[in-house]
Amino acid sequence: MAINHISFFSDQLQMMTSMNVILPDHPNGQGDVLLLLHGLGDDEHAWIAQTNLVDYAKKTQTTIIMPRAERSYYTNAMNGKKYGDFVGEEVLQRCQKWFHLPDDRARTFIAGNSMGGFGALKFGLGYSETFSKLFVLSAMPDIKASWQANPDRDAWFQSLFGSPDQVTNSTNDIGYLIAQQQNNAPEIWQFCGREDPFFAMNDRLAQQIETKRLRHTFVTVPGGHEWRLWDQAIDRILKMIATHERHNVIL
Repeated sequence: MAINHISFFSDQLQMMTSMNVILPDHPNGQGDVLLLLHGLGDDEHAWIAQTNLVDYAKKTQTTIIMPRAERSYYTNAMNGKKYGDFVGEEVLQRCQKWFHLPDDRARTFIAGNSMGGFGALKFGLGYSETFSKLFVLSAMPDIKASWQANPDRDAWFQSLFGSPDQVTNSTNDIGYLIAQQQNNAPEIWQFCGREDPFFAMNDRLAQQIETKRLRHTFVTVPGGHEWRLWDQAIDRILKMIATHERHNVIL
């Protein structure tokens, strides 16, 4: 297993940026690809620093891609950087070329925690032809609700999203993306601690997904918004990917 820290010029961001990529030591040509997104206030090093990801990765044939996304909410900001296009398109395309990775949908997955959970939903549903399954950990899935609950974020959210009305029926509206899904929609594995401040949002999200009758598992565990839980979850996720499990999982 090799950990690669890559600095490069992004065409979408029009600046230098970086990402970490974990590669299996002895790839057999049949490996999987996981795009793993960080949360608010973190960076491309967070999953390696805060969990036992490296140890878990050693047991798999999964390539794990962790891009830096700043505090972007994985969106193309109003008159700002295009993190939506960067993470949703450029990152995976570059890695497929650099590391000769498969572009097989059945072997391509996306996951993220907190803000990264929002990103996993946004890209997993918005690029449903790319990802076969998304793993959503303690997500903040409702921009408009978060905006209303945090008026101190008004200037920041305006710079990202414009206005609450502009979020509606856009690629930043997870409810809208769920409603657009067809029979080939990716499977959704959702995870949240029952004491997490975003639990009520995740419960509503689960109801939206179930109403649309998408393939879906919602795992709840004791605990809050914390790396201890996400460490357990990423171990389970890598095992699911490795065996391509398609059944309910309880941690």
